[in-house]
Amino acid sequence: MTIDNQKQAVSLKIQKSLALLIAIIVIGLIFFANILPHDTFGFTRNEIAFMVLVAFVFYFLFHYLRNHNYIYYSDAGDQFILRYFSLRPLHDRKNAIEFSKREFDNYEITKSLAGLQESVIIYRKTPKGIAKYPPVSITALDKADRKKLFASFQRLMQENQARQ
Repeated sequence: MTIDNQKQAVSLKIQKSLALLIAIIVIGLIFFANILPHDTFGFTRNEIAFMVLVAFVFYFLFHYLRNHNYIYYSDAGDQFILRYFSLRPLHDRKNAIEFSKREFDNYEITKSLAGLQESVIIYRKTPKGIAKYPPVSITALDKADRKKLFASFQRLMQENQARQ
């Protein structure tokens, strides 16, 4: 089974770019096009521009805190492959977790920020004991892909327990 959230990742990047573009256009129109009278709804142009800017900052901060990741997962063949990278700006590091499916031990789901961010932690059997990988944010996966991912993890755990 393969899970690839490339469409969601591209969509999120486009949404963020459009939000920035809209904020810039609206602020530009407020100051340079004189489309608003000096006092609109009891606010000055500066106050309205500031509110637009604050709304954009909150939108951007919301997505930053959720830490969306591009995720590619495959359990085809003998290998467990989980490749991911953050969609946050200036985070170019690409990560991969790859090992034999027989070494898969367990997984843990963590939620943080009042449920805004969901992550999975992978555990692997090694000759020295159980290795714990850093959390991987799965917030950008839709519910169907999350169910497939967890079902695959459960199947791997059951297959490995049956071998012992």
